[in-house]
Amino acid sequence: MTKKWLIKHQIPQTTKNRQEAIIDILLNNRNLKTKSLQKEFFQDINPHDLTPKEIGIDPKQLKVALTRLKKAKLNDEKIIIYGDYDTDGVTSTAIMWETLNYLGFAVLPFLPHREKHGYGIKSKSIDDAVKELGKPKLMITVDNGIVAFEGAKHCQDLGIDLIICDHHEAIPNSNKFPENKNLKKFPDCLATIHTTQTAGAGVAYFFAKEILNFFQPDENHNKFLNQLVELAAIGVVADIVPLIGSSRQIVKYGLKLLPKTTRPGLKALLAEAEIDPAKPLTTYHIGFILAPRLNASGRLEHSIDSLRLLCTRKQERAIELAFHLGQTNRQRQELTNDNLQPIIDSISKQKPLPKIIVTSSNNYNPGVIGLIAGKLTENFARPSIAIAIMDGFAKGSVRSVSSVNIIEILRQFENEFLELGGHPMAAGFSIATENIENITQLLQNYAQKNINEKILIPTLEAETELEFNDFSLDLYQEIEKFAPFGMGNPKPIFVTKNLNLQAIYPLGKSGQHIKLVIQPTTRNSQLITNVETLYFNAPDKVKQLTPQSKIDLVYQIDLNEWNWMKKLQLLIKDIAIT
Repeated sequence: MTKKWLIKHQIPQTTKNRQEAIIDILLNNRNLKTKSLQKEFFQDINPHDLTPKEIGIDPKQLKVALTRLKKAKLNDEKIIIYGDYDTDGVTSTAIMWETLNYLGFAVLPFLPHREKHGYGIKSKSIDDAVKELGKPKLMITVDNGIVAFEGAKHCQDLGIDLIICDHHEAIPNSNKFPENKNLKKFPDCLATIHTTQTAGAGVAYFFAKEILNFFQPDENHNKFLNQLVELAAIGVVADIVPLIGSSRQIVKYGLKLLPKTTRPGLKALLAEAEIDPAKPLTTYHIGFILAPRLNASGRLEHSIDSLRLLCTRKQERAIELAFHLGQTNRQRQELTNDNLQPIIDSISKQKPLPKIIVTSSNNYNPGVIGLIAGKLTENFARPSIAIAIMDGFAKGSVRSVSSVNIIEILRQFENEFLELGGHPMAAGFSIATENIENITQLLQNYAQKNINEKILIPTLEAETELEFNDFSLDLYQEIEKFAPFGMGNPKPIFVTKNLNLQAIYPLGKSGQHIKLVIQPTTRNSQLITNVETLYFNAPDKVKQLTPQSKIDLVYQIDLNEWNWMKKLQLLIKDIAIT
C-alpha cells in the first residue's frame, strides 16, 4: 500500500549548524519548546522521589485507603487483589500483592479469565473470586475498576470494602450530561487511587510506595522498590501509554535495573527470549519480546502463570514457567497468522475498501482478536474490528488510527452492544450473535458518510529531511538522549532523497529482508562514502531494485555493534524509486 510521507519541519538552506537544527526540530516536534520543559524531559528523576500529588493521585483518597489498610492489618483481615489478564494488569497485581505480602498482610491475588469473566470487576467475577479464595473484608482493584459501577455495588451488597486503583479514563460527570443528574464520575467505593498520567502498573507502584512508607516509615525501602519499578516499567511500556512525566522516569529507571534483576522469573524470561542482559535493554525488548510472552497466557489460557513467573523465588520453577510462556506465545503467533492471511487476502479484493473493516468468525480465538484487528489496521490504515463468535454471543476487539476516535463512533450505537468500553484508539465489546450483521452495516454506513477518505491514507511522519553529510555517530548519540522511545516520544524517523543504490543483498531464509548499500548521487560527503541500510520484510518493489537505481528513503538511524566495532546503519521504513 502506497504511503504518504509527511515531513514535519524542513531545515533552512542557510543553516550553519545542521546537527543543532536537527535536535531543535526533535524538541519542537515533542512540544519541548522551553528550557524548563527540556530540562524536565532530559533529567533523571528517581521515581521513588515522586510524590502522589505530583502524578495526580488525590492525597485525601490515599489517606482513606491507608487508614483502611491499617485496620485490615490490625484485624488480620483477608484482602483480595483483583487484577487484569494483560501485561499491565499482571504486573500491577504482582506489585500490589508483593507489597502487602512483604508487610505481613493476609493477601491473595485474583486474575479474571478473558473468556469467562471479560475485562473489569463484575458481579460474576467477584462471586468467582470469593468462591475460589474465600470472602475477603477488603478488595483492591489494580488496572481496572474506574467504570465498574455494577461491580462496586455488588461488593457493597456482599459487605466487601472496595479500593479502586486504576489509570483508565473515568466517565464524564453529570455536568457534561445534564439530562442525567444522577450520573456519578466514580463508582461508590471506599477510596479511589486514580490518575491517567501513567499505566496501571505505575499507579500500583506509587500506591505501593506510599503503603511501605506508611507502615514502615523509618526503613530504607530502595532495594524492594527497585524490584517493583522493574515490574512497573514492563507494565507501562506494554500498555502503550505516553512516555512522558512519571511514566518516562519509571521506564528510564526500570531499563537500567532490568538487566541486573535478581528476580528469578525475569532472569528466566530474558534467557528464554534470548535477550543478552550484558547489552542495554530498550523499550523494544519490553514491548515486542517480553510483554507478548507475559500476555500470551492471558490470551490462550489463564494469566495466572505470568503472575507466578513474576513472583516466584525458585529458579527451577521460573525456568519451567518461562519456557511454557515462550511456547504459548509461539502458539499465539501461529493462531494469529493462520487467521490473518485469509482475512487480508479477502479484504484486499474489496473495491473500494470499507472505511471501517469488520470481520467475524466462530473460528477466531477470542484471545487473538485484538491482534488480528491491530494487524488489519496496520495493513489497511483504517479502523478494524475482529469478532469471535461464541455460544450465544460474540466478542469484538477494535483498533483504530489516530485520525478516527473509534470509541466515540461506537457509542453512537451503544444500545446495540451488551458491553462496550475503550478509548479513542482501541475498544472492546460483547454483542448478541444475531446482531453482528446489523452493527456491521450501521458502522460501515456511518463511516461512509462521516469519515473522509483522505484521513485514511497511511502516513509516515518524518521529523525532518537529512542530507547524506548529516549522518554521524555524534548525531546518533544526540538522538539517543531522547530515549526511552514510545508513545508520545517516538523513535525519530527521517527522510533523505536523491541517493544512489550501490549494492543490494537479500537476507533471511526466503530473502524477505534486504540490505542496501547507498551513497550520495553527488560525491561531496566529507564524513562517510556509503551507508548500509536494512529493510525488514521488504515489499516486492524493493526486491526488484538494481545497483545504480536512484532512491529516496524514510528510515531510522541505528547502530550496528559487532566485534567491538560501531557502525551506523539505517532501518528503512519506506522507499521511493526516483
